Amino acid sequence: MRHVPGVRERTVAIIACLIAVAVPRVAAAEPASLPGWPLYDRFCLACHGVKGDGKGPAAPWLDPLPRDFTAGWFKWGGTADPTAPAPSAIAQAIRWGAPGTAMHGFDATLADADVDRLVDVVLAFSGKRGGGVAPMARVPYAVHTLDAAGKRAQVARGRELFARLGCVACHGDAGKGDGPSSATLKDASGVVRAPYDLTAFPVRRPRAADTTAEAAALASIVWGVGGTAMASFDGAAPLPDLMALAAYVVAIGPREVDPARVGAIGDLTPEAIQRDRTVMKTRAGYRWGAADDVEGALFGGEIHAQGEPPAALGPVQASLSSQQCGRCHAKQLREWQGTLHAGAASPGLMGQVLRLEKPAEVKSCMRCHAPLAEQLPKSAVLDEALQAEGLTCAACHVRGGVRHGPPNRAPSLLPLPGYPLQELAVYERADFCIGCHQLPGRLAVAGRPLLDTYREWLLGPYMKRGIQCQHCHMPNREHTWKGVHDPETFRQGFAIAATATRRADGIVSVHARMGNVGAGHYLPTTPTPAAWLSIELLDAKGKPVPGTFVEQRIGRHLRFRKVFEELEDTRIPPGGHIDLHRAWRAGRIASATHLRVVVRVRPDDYYEGLYKTRLQARLDPEIRAMFETALARAEANAYVAYTQLFPIGGQDPPL
Repeated sequence: MRHVPGVRERTVAIIACLIAVAVPRVAAAEPASLPGWPLYDRFCLACHGVKGDGKGPAAPWLDPLPRDFTAGWFKWGGTADPTAPAPSAIAQAIRWGAPGTAMHGFDATLADADVDRLVDVVLAFSGKRGGGVAPMARVPYAVHTLDAAGKRAQVARGRELFARLGCVACHGDAGKGDGPSSATLKDASGVVRAPYDLTAFPVRRPRAADTTAEAAALASIVWGVGGTAMASFDGAAPLPDLMALAAYVVAIGPREVDPARVGAIGDLTPEAIQRDRTVMKTRAGYRWGAADDVEGALFGGEIHAQGEPPAALGPVQASLSSQQCGRCHAKQLREWQGTLHAGAASPGLMGQVLRLEKPAEVKSCMRCHAPLAEQLPKSAVLDEALQAEGLTCAACHVRGGVRHGPPNRAPSLLPLPGYPLQELAVYERADFCIGCHQLPGRLAVAGRPLLDTYREWLLGPYMKRGIQCQHCHMPNREHTWKGVHDPETFRQGFAIAATATRRADGIVSVHARMGNVGAGHYLPTTPTPAAWLSIELLDAKGKPVPGTFVEQRIGRHLRFRKVFEELEDTRIPPGGHIDLHRAWRAGRIASATHLRVVVRVRPDDYYEGLYKTRLQARLDPEIRAMFETALARAEANAYVAYTQLFPIGGQDPPL
């Protein structure tokens, strides 16, 4: 390894930026009482849970699972004692995140003071004060210049050291975590943990954007990984050798994946899907369903019959009907009446439900479309008028006669004596929407649940900015929930750029790009809708030039043949785009003067096909009428979201 002259003067402590000096601080015993709790509620609770135990509502969909702060030890605590972390190390994990996991870096979102407040909450969960042990010595990672041959030699040297220093005992000959000692290794909690598969996952140690993966790998080699069997190798070999070992670790790992590409974020591993089928099938032990958690108890499962209302309520207050709710909440009622929520118990839904024979299948459909026990078909407490209201007010706001809602009620709503009301923060968090907009991993098709909207948001760029579902779908707390069925809302989610050029030889080249600029999830997110991006050449009279029409379907295209099959997934992730390129030879396109770009949408594309299939079978007249009505409604929802002409020019500017 050649040392660049003068480099000692320019030596930079790249790894030193991973761990700063620990400063003693005192954390309060009760996390919810700390100034950082509102920040934790907004940015952290969904994954790490209300108790900080890593059992938040999002946890069943994540791999690896979120960190359990209550365990009291930290992998990247920055000290020799993993149970006495340096607050600065925790702060850096919050700022930079953990590459290859769902842990975002919040450096661009949170101010230093906010990060410090969150550190206090984390320490409070762990029961630690922090800074009790001096931080580890910094490891200088000098800047060296290596050509391609030098880099290959360094990696080859690292491979030799991987065997000589005993790394193969745990990580295996190929670094897959299957060494002879792998089955006996335990973490600080006493749980058997297989060593890290260096070939499957990136180096996850939190680091700044300008810190290399090699530097992060070197940090783990020199310092070890707290609370795991990965011990410190400090002094086991000269620093240049340890740097070579770090280079080898990175070389055998996966390449960086562009998160803007479709399918790059969020795919569930087979292990995560299997875990959901077993350990998490009922979400036992996770926040949604925890008996001592009010939010989980209310929104984590089946909604039972309301029973007798409290005696303090008058007839109007005790009613579950949205019409009675509207007497005080007139604005919310008007907004709700025109939504898909209000029409959730649609003819299409009821036509399918009435054909089902198993009660469990009926409940599975109704739990989102009409979730109250009083709306369930053949229920002893069935109220058919209430059933027709679909996802009505009480489904989100009433349990056992008690009203629930977000904090900070509108001042126009006067308090009523004896009117039971409980304010909950979950109404302003995206995980309130999990129950109906996220399916579990065991229902995955091609590695993704059929409904994956919440996880798409969680792993995308909006969550780390604090933008919740409610910001876009309930602006100013409006009860409209507009989405793909509303043309203007869909238009706000995408942007179009296009060029059309005629070369000197007469060939016309076209490039159209559709980008997701306004949706915090994939566009479109569910398998139900589909959009088509089309291009076509027009002549001077505005007539299409024959043979130039081309279109691209955008959506998750599924087919059901006893089980669901995915034909293609061309959806656009947040911040991503899809391109359509074509070129036509001179001759028949000589008359072309313009390019026309069109985006058309069929919000109920999947169901249009389903209803047509159902109508081909022999049906009870009542059910046939339901499907005919549903098909007519679905076809009527189609619209053109965008049409624009672009002149054919002589140059091709970049998109």
